[in-house]
Amino acid sequence: MVPMRRHAAQFAVVLASAIGITSTAVPTADAWRPPRVKACGATADDKAFAAKLSPTIHSAGLSGVSADQVACARQILAEVKAEGFSSQAGKIALMTAITETGLRNYLGGDRDSLGLFQQRPSMGWGTRAQIIRPAYSTHKFLSAMVKRYPHGSWATADPGRVAQSVQRSAYPSRYNRERTSAARLVAVLWAGTPATPAPAAPSKPAKPTKPTPTSAALALVVPGGGIRVRSGATTAAKQVRFLKGHSKVTATCQRLGKSVKIGSYRSAYWSYLPAQKGYVSNAAMHRNGGTALKAC
Repeated sequence: MVPMRRHAAQFAVVLASAIGITSTAVPTADAWRPPRVKACGATADDKAFAAKLSPTIHSAGLSGVSADQVACARQILAEVKAEGFSSQAGKIALMTAITETGLRNYLGGDRDSLGLFQQRPSMGWGTRAQIIRPAYSTHKFLSAMVKRYPHGSWATADPGRVAQSVQRSAYPSRYNRERTSAARLVAVLWAGTPATPAPAAPSKPAKPTKPTPTSAALALVVPGGGIRVRSGATTAAKQVRFLKGHSKVTATCQRLGKSVKIGSYRSAYWSYLPAQKGYVSNAAMHRNGGTALKAC
């Protein structure tokens, strides 16, 4: 209790004076201050979502949610979708951020830990300026997740174990306590962009199939050169075209195939490009990578 701590501190001052110790560096209950928080930038929609969600969210890491906590969750999920992951990855990321910070973008923490996931510059997670950006910290979390659970294996693994494999917490059982809260946030915030099914590595290379036409199309950008368009959603499929340089393309649908990594991005989804008559891995796409498209 804080009052008891304050009285104890006052007693320590009196005792120190009585025995001739004049140092004033005696801690008090008011000496501790919580770390500062960088706002995630709540919108009017975030405020409305917070009012809707708060009565339903009660867990070890959350007792209701503020508009800014919803904004932080929204930015985490936006990056998850931008990198071509499913809502299951969103749940794992939110479980982790709720456990670590209660969805607060801290500017400090244990030792040099920072941001929503309490990542440390000294441990190679990035610079201070990078880590306090929700999109960057989420990207680093996802990159570590797929490194430890490759080929989509994270999607069927225990979510708490996946989170622990990245965070290396002294309290590994805490992540799964936030599964319900994370699921409720995803159920509300994931809406607007169709969720893709959880990736899974096929046992054999996917066979080329004729895409199912869809009513929607998405304009994309393939950055850089050396991008191969293939007849099927796998690197083993026949190459039908070679895209040189910065290319604008239009995709109509996507499908699962062999997971491909390009730079720091990895995806098991491939978008079908009608004009090119073939598939390009979403890992090659700039940002959203066709993740709003229906399955072929």
